[in-house]
Parts: sequence; C-alpha cells; structure tokens
Amino acid sequence: MKSSGKSYAPVTPFERQTSHCPLYIAWLVLDEARDYFRTPIPETFANQLAHRAERVFAGNPFWQRKYKSVRGRDYLLMTMRHWLAGVLAKERPALFRALPDSFKLGHPLPSYPVAAVCDRRTSRNYKTRRSQSAATSAKLLFVHGGELLAA
Repeated sequence: MKSSGKSYAPVTPFERQTSHCPLYIAWLVLDEARDYFRTPIPETFANQLAHRAERVFAGNPFWQRKYKSVRGRDYLLMTMRHWLAGVLAKERPALFRALPDSFKLGHPLPSYPVAAVCDRRTSRNYKTRRSQSAATSAKLLFVHGGELLAA
C-alpha cells in the first residue's frame, strides 16, 4: 500500500480528552481577527495559542474540567480570543489598540470594525446625520455587535 505523503500531527492528550483540536480553534480565532482587520496576521500566532492551550490544560485541573464540559469549545474560544489579544499587545500594538474591549475579554469580534460605523466623515449619509436633531441622535445606543439601534 502506497503512502499518501501527508504527515499529520499526532493526536494530543488535549484532543483525546476533550475532542477539540486546539490548533483548529486557534485558526478560527485568527481568521476572525484577520476578517475584522482585513490584514494578514502570522500563522505562528495560531501555533502559540494552541501550545498555550495544551500547557494550560495539562497543568490545571480547573481548566481541564472547563474544557471537558459541554461548553468546553466555547470556553476554549473565549480563552484563545483573550490570549490572542495578549499576543497582539506584544507583537502588533496598533492592532491591539484597535480591538474592542469585549474581544479582550473573550467575546467574538463584530463582523466589521466599529470605527467604520461611527466615522461620520466616511459615511454616505453624513449630511442627513448632521441634520438630525440632538434629541434624535441621543436616542441611538451602542450595542454589542457595533450596530446602532434606536432606543
């Protein structure tokens, strides 16, 4: 029988015990950040996140219980988002400063940068927004996904 030539990384204890692949989850988090910033982010960041998840899981019974639970994948996504914010703070400070605070706490990024919604100079409806009364504009609330909703 002929070998296909592909080499796969060995299954780690983390994967065996949780059924989650930390590298795959790290790629998801990295892709989320790439889509948000629309800029390349090094693939090595995903490797750092995956290795960190392996270390944390191996040495901490609290996180072992968390990652093995029903919401283990959600906890892993949350912690990897938080860790990616830390990596960006060291490696790419400008991107870190542009991150919403919610991502730094583990929440997903909005589908587009908040600045794109709030920057009046680039908005096509600048004149109509400018003519809105102060009372109307005071009723707009900022919500989690970066949308503006009427109160």
